[in-house]
Amino acid sequence: MAAQFGKVKSDEPKMGRLKGGANTEAEAEKLSLAQLELLVEGAEWRLNAASNSNDRKQAFKRLTWLEAQRERLHGIEAPDRRMPGRQSAIE
Repeated sequence: MAAQFGKVKSDEPKMGRLKGGANTEAEAEKLSLAQLELLVEGAEWRLNAASNSNDRKQAFKRLTWLEAQRERLHGIEAPDRRMPGRQSAIE
C-alpha cells in the first residue's frame, strides 16, 4: 500500500512563478497582445490591491516588466512609472 503513495508530480508552478503568465522573454513572445494586456491589467490590480510594501514592490516589478515586454514586442510605449511613495520632488 505504501507504494501507492509515492511522489506525485505537481502541476503547480515553482515558487516565484505565476501559473499561466509569462516569466521569461521567450514566454512573453508566445503571448498575443490581448493576452499580454490581460496580464498587465492583472498586475495593475495586484499593485493597487497590495496590502503591504513587499507585495507592492513585487507587483510593481511585475507590472513594469510586463509593460516593457509589451513595448518590446508590440511597440506600445510603456508609461514612465515610479514606485508609489518614492517620487522625487522636481523643482
